[in-house]
Amino acid sequence: MADTKITRPFRADQVGSYLRPDALMQARQDRTDGKITEKQLHEIEDKFIRELVKQQEDLGMPVVTDGEFRRQSWNKD
Repeated sequence: MADTKITRPFRADQVGSYLRPDALMQARQDRTDGKITEKQLHEIEDKFIRELVKQQEDLGMPVVTDGEFRRQSWNKD
């Protein structure tokens, strides 16, 4: 099988936050309102992080990010 790696004259990095899914934002609000525990929020974040990483891998990205899904905002935490 031939080497499929492409050499490009540039370097690209994935930097920054991905948009948080509405369900993740709702889970954060539910945590603030005391409807779910911190552990439950962490499990929900884990689910969305796994989905995001898989999406990036499926696109063939050689480096992936967690999308900063555990952060409240790009400039907080």
